[in-house]
Amino acid sequence: MKKELNNQELEKLVAYLDGEVTEQEAIEVEQSLSTDEETRAHVDGLERTWELLDKLPIAKASQEFTDKTLSTIKTVQLEALAEEEQKRGGFLSRKSKQQLRRATIAAGWTLGLACSVLVGYLITNQWVPDESDPLLEEFSFIENLDTYSEVQSLEFLEALKKSGTFNEIAQQQKR
Repeated sequence: MKKELNNQELEKLVAYLDGEVTEQEAIEVEQSLSTDEETRAHVDGLERTWELLDKLPIAKASQEFTDKTLSTIKTVQLEALAEEEQKRGGFLSRKSKQQLRRATIAAGWTLGLACSVLVGYLITNQWVPDESDPLLEEFSFIENLDTYSEVQSLEFLEALKKSGTFNEIAQQQKR
């Protein structure tokens, strides 16, 4: 009756044939091979299978298959990177955060510049007198400058005021 190997024993034999076992595991397998004929038969069967596989022609993948496979791998990697980036950055990606930060700084500078212009305008409007203000204050004098220039002295004006001439002129202008 042939002894059935469980998966763990079979994996250990395959690892032994591939040279992927520790020194202790290699000793255990070699002891088993020296004492157990069934195990030796399994190892012989595996070695023959490997030899037959080596004799099979090696299939070469077409360029199209290679391109599709590489494209698929690249897409999967990019999706994994994007997913990881999204996990790290919340709902905004790192690039979006940088753009938002730059826009905020630019908006702050623009607002600061606008406030400076407004404050400068208000300050200069209050403290720097307008050249036309004195002219507006003296408008009635300027308007009658020709009349005043015909007066030769201040005493003459006082004499006109005492005679009531100005009162008559003012009443005529009201009508």
